[in-house]
Amino acid sequence: MRQHRALQRGRLRWLWLVPMACMLATSAWAGSVTVRAFLDRDHAQLGDTVTLNVEIDGTTQATAPDVSALQSDFDILGMSHNTGISIVNGQSSSKTLWAIALRPRHAGVIRIPSLTVAGQTTASLTLTVGAAPAATQGGPGQPVFIRVAPSTRTPYVGEQIDLAVRFFYASTVGNGSLSLPHGNGIDVRPLGQDNRYQVERGGRIYHVLEKHYAVIPRQAGSLELAPVTFYGTMASPGQFGGFFGNGRTVAARSKPIRLDVRARPSASGKGAWLPARKLTLSLEGLPADGQIEAGQSLTLTLTEKVTGLPFESLPEPELPALDGVDVYPDQSQDHTGDDGHWLEGTRTRKFALVPQQAGTLTIPAITLAWWNVETNQKEVARIPAHKLHVTATTKATAATPPVVSGSAMAPAVAPASSVLSPPTARSSAATPSRFGDHLLAWFALGLWLVTLLAAGGYYAWSRHRRAAETKSSVPQAPGKPDRRRQRQAFMFAAKQGDAAARCDTLLAWARSERPALRHLGDLADALEPGVQVDAIAGLQRARYGTGAPGPDADTLLAAFDKGFAWRRGPAKSAADAALPPLYPS
Repeated sequence: MRQHRALQRGRLRWLWLVPMACMLATSAWAGSVTVRAFLDRDHAQLGDTVTLNVEIDGTTQATAPDVSALQSDFDILGMSHNTGISIVNGQSSSKTLWAIALRPRHAGVIRIPSLTVAGQTTASLTLTVGAAPAATQGGPGQPVFIRVAPSTRTPYVGEQIDLAVRFFYASTVGNGSLSLPHGNGIDVRPLGQDNRYQVERGGRIYHVLEKHYAVIPRQAGSLELAPVTFYGTMASPGQFGGFFGNGRTVAARSKPIRLDVRARPSASGKGAWLPARKLTLSLEGLPADGQIEAGQSLTLTLTEKVTGLPFESLPEPELPALDGVDVYPDQSQDHTGDDGHWLEGTRTRKFALVPQQAGTLTIPAITLAWWNVETNQKEVARIPAHKLHVTATTKATAATPPVVSGSAMAPAVAPASSVLSPPTARSSAATPSRFGDHLLAWFALGLWLVTLLAAGGYYAWSRHRRAAETKSSVPQAPGKPDRRRQRQAFMFAAKQGDAAARCDTLLAWARSERPALRHLGDLADALEPGVQVDAIAGLQRARYGTGAPGPDADTLLAAFDKGFAWRRGPAKSAADAALPPLYPS
């Protein structure tokens, strides 16, 4: 009975700590609010709209920012916001994003002052506004047109170009295809996310789809980027057949872009050719006191990061040769991202170092030469040399070689073996006078362990039961988790009402069953005529039209509740389309 009561008290004491930990985590979360402001672009023209985004990280309760200070320079067209909470590895985070649509009132460099949100202050921003374009620039009067602008026309071989492709359309466009930039001897990859806004050209309002591409020439000389083309249909006012081929055909074509690609300059040296905008090296893991014990493992992390190149252009990170040290390198972790304009390549590699003798360990300087395309000169990224004091080992056991993830490489010199000394025997006989004290101590320790194990078992059993209930409540689709996840994403987007998200998730779901589909027009051709085809037409009108609301959530969910009604007879193949979709997922 006493043990049962002790177990109950131990369990209650253990469970009491859970709400306390939650309270501490919540208070720490609430106290770490950060805000930042950013524009969707930093250059515009009179008549354009820009979006000022204010992001609050750490709370979902922030009120709308006060933008009255912007009224002297901008027309404030509207404001919207969304919030979200995520839990990753048990860590909660919340975020709120306010989006303010602005139209500049005058040309020049406009300063956007700091804004106070959630008790924090954002940094000020600048927007460069050009004069309104002349009537002959931008194709006024044409229903669609394309403009392509490279960041430079005289790059070095291997240098990344930021290519901006802007597609202008004035009316409802459906089932169109925008080709990708391409050319012989040129690599092209998309950057960031598509940007959509409105501009005024020649007294007419155009919708704009802006895409950015990383263009990298692979050979010196004169190269040409082929024109970007658009072919599609445009529905006449009051007609909706244009979404599936019955409307007026429209087409647009940009001018070709000629690049005069420069060869690698002789001043760059003979090492790796890295024409970039920025390159840095970093070394982490060095002990703060500069000391390490002989036979003990030290893990260093060497990172190469470049702006304007993919990670494939970087050499694999390597440490210089180290005397008297066994080095165990890990496989490098590589990644290429982008900031919407420039590629960002990163290579990271871990090294386990085990010095074999006392003394001074010198890690020589680490350097990497690269070519700065902005200053047009050679530069060298450098990590200075470091000296570590290796002390003699104080332990009787020899160091065990570290386990390196992946396929570890053997050290250049095998670690020296050592003889383990047998432990010195010690008397463990207890005197009779202290036998009772020892027995009481062991009893208390055993009781504490039983209490801890019981509480841990109860917690594990509770989690297992909740997981089993959750798993049983979600319908399973054995063998096709991706298809189920895509369907759930569409059902969620259908309830939210965002036209772009509805279109993208519906197409992604359809591609999980028929990967050859290129756009919603292909999907409509592959379905039996009926409510699903009508729903797709409504989705496209809502996304690309002029204010059409689109189908409501109930209608959309009912149309696709039982899956896709695929056409039984021959259908138009997605492979027949000569160009990729205008709005890919």
